[in-house]
Amino acid sequence: MGGSGGPGQAQRRLWRRGEVEGRVRRRHQALRGPLQERPVQVTSLTVVGRPDLPGGRPAAAPALELRDISKTYPGTNALTGVSFVLRRHQMLGLVGENGAGKSTLLSIINGTVRPDTGTISINGEAVRFGHPTEAARNGVATVFQEQGLIPTIPVFENIFLGRETKFTVAGGLRRKAMIAEARAVLEELEVDVSPTALTGALSFGQRQLVEIAKAFALSRVYPVEPIILLDEPTSALSDHETAKLFDGINRWRSRASFVLVSHRLSDVFAICDEVVALKDGHVVDQRPIKSIDEVALHELIVGRQRNAEYYREAVQREPSATVALRATGISKPGHLRGVSLDLREGEILGVAGVLGSGKSTLARIIAGAEAQGEGDVIVEGATLLRGSRRDAIRHGIGFVPAERSVAGIIGTDTVDWNLTLPNLKQIALGFLGLISPRRSRALTVEWMQRLKVRAPGPSAACRTLSGGNQQKIVFAKWLARGVRILVLDDPGRGLDVGAKEDIYSLMREIADKGAAVLLVSDNLPELIGLSNRIMVLRDGVVSAIVETPKDAKPREVDVVSAML
Repeated sequence: MGGSGGPGQAQRRLWRRGEVEGRVRRRHQALRGPLQERPVQVTSLTVVGRPDLPGGRPAAAPALELRDISKTYPGTNALTGVSFVLRRHQMLGLVGENGAGKSTLLSIINGTVRPDTGTISINGEAVRFGHPTEAARNGVATVFQEQGLIPTIPVFENIFLGRETKFTVAGGLRRKAMIAEARAVLEELEVDVSPTALTGALSFGQRQLVEIAKAFALSRVYPVEPIILLDEPTSALSDHETAKLFDGINRWRSRASFVLVSHRLSDVFAICDEVVALKDGHVVDQRPIKSIDEVALHELIVGRQRNAEYYREAVQREPSATVALRATGISKPGHLRGVSLDLREGEILGVAGVLGSGKSTLARIIAGAEAQGEGDVIVEGATLLRGSRRDAIRHGIGFVPAERSVAGIIGTDTVDWNLTLPNLKQIALGFLGLISPRRSRALTVEWMQRLKVRAPGPSAACRTLSGGNQQKIVFAKWLARGVRILVLDDPGRGLDVGAKEDIYSLMREIADKGAAVLLVSDNLPELIGLSNRIMVLRDGVVSAIVETPKDAKPREVDVVSAML
């Protein structure tokens, strides 16, 4: 019988083939067939899932429909009751502040994350993805901001990576067929790239086009029309490359549907048909792009009021004219381009910007936790060593990083050890260099009392404390050292309302005593409420300086307009 496997095995092969063909037929019917009308409520806007065309002809089902999608992580409601519709061959913009839920939503659509509740429908058929491969079989492809191509292999291998079985016969890969198919996709999309070119030799813009070609190639493997999720696709492109990308997308609309996530509202207005605004995990609105202008969209994205008392705006002091720290021409390829600032004694200088603007990179450079390519950080006339945290500490710079549990504390060590680690000279026994347990404990107890740290005692492991109390320990270790400059990267991240209020009060006290604070934050009310000025970064450069005096605080929309 050779390798035939007998009649039973042949029968099973025929049964499997019939099952696959049945699934293919059902998929084609879903793409073409009529659906019953299904209204989808998006705040005050009702979107009809299948309007009839003139003459009574039924329209195609939406390419993608989300109903009541919710996702909760410990302590955070990432998404709550999210519903929207992506119509076939449409470009839908998805906008919102950092933390609005955009990334979680993309991850749910592409099968990386499972929602807690809600349903997803593709071409009118309900789907439930347990893995990105299942999403891909239904035509969903994601073009990430950080490209997912492998630079050391040819373009054609990247295009069909993970889908080589289509080109495999008897265990052997038909490379010529794969190259021919990749060439056909590239030519169809008018992408001027050779399928055999080494991917790493291409420009960033060319690789971005290859990413999209890879998404389109799904239709060559599975009988589907692609739904392409674009995550900040123009963030690292030049104006010329962006224009070329948009030209390509406009040509390809008849063969795919798109969701565009972008902080650049100019991109959204340039290419989208509709826009969905997310705010704190909720859909604020979905509407045609022609029905809204940029100012109104800013207001939808912001959509809240600031509590002046919460940020103790009334006690905001005027900073000294004395410059505590000066940064000149700070540059780092891909992150910052010629950023300069003066940070004055008694000032809280806020730094705003979207993800990728360079604000956290600037904080790490000024704190000595990362080296810049060009430019200097100067304290009291001394130019600091690049990328030297030790030199920054020696010149009085404390640093509260965004990831406190990873870079701010040593979770397995005690409160005592964490707090006194930068202050060993204070607790040493004279010239012997030995550490005094009595002095160490006394220093720890003093600062625990001053900052109202709730912990069983100095010997408690830091990881057992709440997030707010961990953050107070990070502040305490620098205040105990007497630093005069404090760099804070998102100090309120992951804290509850009460813990944030304690941290804000502490920041006011620090500034009132003449220390200088550089505050980097994704939280606009926090920045506006606490800062004397806000420096706005966009694409690695300073786009605006917004004054924020206590009696004339700007609106969030005024800051957002400089960020986007």
